[in-house]
Amino acid sequence: MDEKIEKALSVANYMATLSNQRRIIFEEFNQKQFYYTNGGTFKVDHTLITFAKNTIDLGHTENVPFLDANNTPVIIPNVQDFFDNLISTYFEALNEYAAKYADIKSKRKIGDIVELWAMVH
Repeated sequence: MDEKIEKALSVANYMATLSNQRRIIFEEFNQKQFYYTNGGTFKVDHTLITFAKNTIDLGHTENVPFLDANNTPVIIPNVQDFFDNLISTYFEALNEYAAKYADIKSKRKIGDIVELWAMVH
């Protein structure tokens, strides 16, 4: 096979593998953004964090209903504890995602990327 074609295929293969690994770790990040409390399932994102903080700032700190990811109202007995747990859940997931992303970004060979993925799983 022509050397240019081999290089092009190698680069295309690398890019596809890199893209796939990025997608996988992003999906893992999405799964780790869930927080479960009082029978509710909450997807922790900027909107929920901001809403919880605004609720506290407005003085609503006890027995406040929040809609969970299934649009079910869930009474949160202590909004400050809820907020603290949201922040913790979000940053644990984000820090892990950022570390894995940095690892993938530093890999220059397909084998290195696949090996990194195999170590995680």
